[in-house]
Amino acid sequence: MNMAVENVRLTAIRFNLRVLGKGVWRDLKSINRYKVRLFGWLLSVTIGLASAFLFGLLFKFNPTTTATSGIESDQVFVFFAGGIALSTFADTAIWAPTNRVNRDIHFGTLEAIFVTPANRMMYLLSPCISDATINLVFFIPAYVLIMGIFGTLTNLYVIVTTLIIIIITIISAISFGIFFAMISILLRRSNAIAGFLNQLFMFLCGAYVPVQAFIGVHPIGGRILQYIAMVFPYTYCYDLFRFYTFGNSYITLIPVWIEFLLIAVATVGFLILAGFLLKVVEQRAKQKGLSIL
Repeated sequence: MNMAVENVRLTAIRFNLRVLGKGVWRDLKSINRYKVRLFGWLLSVTIGLASAFLFGLLFKFNPTTTATSGIESDQVFVFFAGGIALSTFADTAIWAPTNRVNRDIHFGTLEAIFVTPANRMMYLLSPCISDATINLVFFIPAYVLIMGIFGTLTNLYVIVTTLIIIIITIISAISFGIFFAMISILLRRSNAIAGFLNQLFMFLCGAYVPVQAFIGVHPIGGRILQYIAMVFPYTYCYDLFRFYTFGNSYITLIPVWIEFLLIAVATVGFLILAGFLLKVVEQRAKQKGLSIL
């Protein structure tokens, strides 16, 4: 009996992995078919780096930002370029599941996902993996350029640790993205909300301004913004990326080991929330029919 149950489980795992692989392959073929989208990706990375370069020429961090973060006033370009590089993958992981859900809602194909025996998580993971693969193609040249300008291209420790942080960011952001995808199914027509939240998270979590510098805006309001930002694992991914880029001179929000721990806890937490919302969606579909999707 136990052997039979084990065989069923192994078959289910193989089937779900096959669904995941097919989904990734389909997305990669689709991206290759629409080459304008590839050009858009490349253009986006180029514009982002050009903007970071201009910011580095035109702006300097004020003394408060330098004192609270440890970033020198002449390191603006590396700060923004690193943020853009990390955002490339974090945005993919966060918004790829939501974009897939919204696209299937638009074309009326979401119902098909809920009548198959495959795990719905595999459906949401496939666009994350395929988009991250494509982003990696454009990220590597940009990353090499950033490391070259910063003068750490030959520093293997910096390169390896920052790449590890990027992988951790993708994993943690995927859990956040699946959570938002479930919200999209429940609320429908959530593109405007998703766009607003995207910009809010980028600002709040440290893409444009070090979270440590919020205190310089207002002693109380800045501290409140810091506490809000520290709820999201995204914030610690930015913080750790810059810690391993700038070295020990960079002042992290909290001790490094605690940031790693909080990323893991938040990732698991958002996955649990996403799984709970998935059960809610499935229950509603059973009670009211697939038309609610």
